[in-house]
Amino acid sequence: MPGHKVLKGIARSKGHAAGEALVSEQPLSWAPFTIPNETGVISIFGHKLSGQSVKDKIVVYPTVSGSTTGSIGLYFKVKHSGMGPKAIICRQVHPIDIGGAIAAEIPAVDGLEKDPISEIHTGDWVEIAAAEVGKEATVTITKKS
Repeated sequence: MPGHKVLKGIARSKGHAAGEALVSEQPLSWAPFTIPNETGVISIFGHKLSGQSVKDKIVVYPTVSGSTTGSIGLYFKVKHSGMGPKAIICRQVHPIDIGGAIAAEIPAVDGLEKDPISEIHTGDWVEIAAAEVGKEATVTITKKS
């Protein structure tokens, strides 16, 4: 189908989600001081996405930077403040992010057939189907027009 691409990967946290992609070539931290729970806006000094919101996005990034507070931060952004992403896609989801995604009940996918940072662009529509942790997940990308 024109404009659609389907990639297979591995579910690290199960669930289904769809939304607009926000893609970072740089690692991200979900720690409360780097993406405040009240705003969902990235405030990492020198980061290319600083000033952009993760709220309701499918956030695509290489892997985590930072500490275990990121797991707690991701959970609170999604479940308590409502300022978090709908899902995460990484080259390699770090265990810190897996814990936060599972607690927040959002899909987390990695191990895609192709590099997600090359295949997905900010603004693309992304749908994730990740039925079972450790099993195959499907990522459908619809290019923005």
